[in-house]
Amino acid sequence: MISRFSRPALRIANVRQWPQQARCFAHPVNLNMIDSEFNAPASEKALYKNEFVQATPAEHQEMMATATKPPVVHDTMELMPAHSGDPHQTYGVADWRHVHYDIAREPTFPRKPDLSKGELASGAQVVRTDVWHDPSEPAITSIAKFSPENFRPVGWAENAPMPTSTCPEGTLDFHENRLPTGHADRRPWIYFLAAGSGFVASSLVRVIACKLVHTMWPAKDVFAAGVVEVDLRQMRMGQNFVCKWRGKPVFIRRRTPEMIEDARKDDSIVASFREPATDAERCIKPEWLICEGICTHLGCIPVPDQGNYGGYFCPCHGSHYDYAGRIRLGPAPKNLPLIPTEFLDENTVKLG
Repeated sequence: MISRFSRPALRIANVRQWPQQARCFAHPVNLNMIDSEFNAPASEKALYKNEFVQATPAEHQEMMATATKPPVVHDTMELMPAHSGDPHQTYGVADWRHVHYDIAREPTFPRKPDLSKGELASGAQVVRTDVWHDPSEPAITSIAKFSPENFRPVGWAENAPMPTSTCPEGTLDFHENRLPTGHADRRPWIYFLAAGSGFVASSLVRVIACKLVHTMWPAKDVFAAGVVEVDLRQMRMGQNFVCKWRGKPVFIRRRTPEMIEDARKDDSIVASFREPATDAERCIKPEWLICEGICTHLGCIPVPDQGNYGGYFCPCHGSHYDYAGRIRLGPAPKNLPLIPTEFLDENTVKLG
């Protein structure tokens, strides 16, 4: 058997050179993850003093109030000198760093801490040992005592800094000029601040609401395009005039008496139409038919004075409309759509 002391010699003799490990500042030397007689677990290494006081937070506060503390000083030069870094470390490296803990394995069943010596019980030392067990009280009460806020390092109550001011004597910080929180003279300022904040908040809400409404509001050209006035004096009898309203073609037909009679004679069979509507329901004035010039099938523009019924014919798929714009034959599902109209006088009509 080769002892562990002869292993370095074998490594040196080997052709392959192993990189030499050096302890950097506040960094572990090795990642010891195996059990051995010379590699103690991290919880057993004496990097820090394992001396703590276990008590409730209220008891710690009482200790802070009753402990004998160093004399009060009023100048930073009179402060008691302290060692740099953690006062609980046992050797002078790893100041102000957290990586100085050695990365080593922990045993599955760690050693039970001795609370009588002030040893800290936390983590695996609590859950994998019976250090928490107290037969005189419920288990949940015993376990609650090992919460982290119940532990303070030994000497904390005596040495914890408790400054009453960060300004040395003679420095003007206007501390005496400040009113207490509940003082009556502070209320006007609080009222003013609340009112000012409310005014600013309401103004922001108003601005946002106005901007939102104005953003969604249609532009003036859209309003202008939504209302169109048409002069009817230029149209001849039987003519189908085409104008533009809201970007869509509109048919305005001045019907002859024959067209009106031909459209009204079919009112008796209107119940059999695909979209039943009488001639009077589609024409406010019998002489004028005003409807959209878009086929209700797939949006083509019908041709006037064509088809089996003389009104309109869609050449795309063969829909036939009569002189009232009602669908009579073909795939179109509905009549030509009517639009809002208003006759301003005998010769002017407003669309929209």
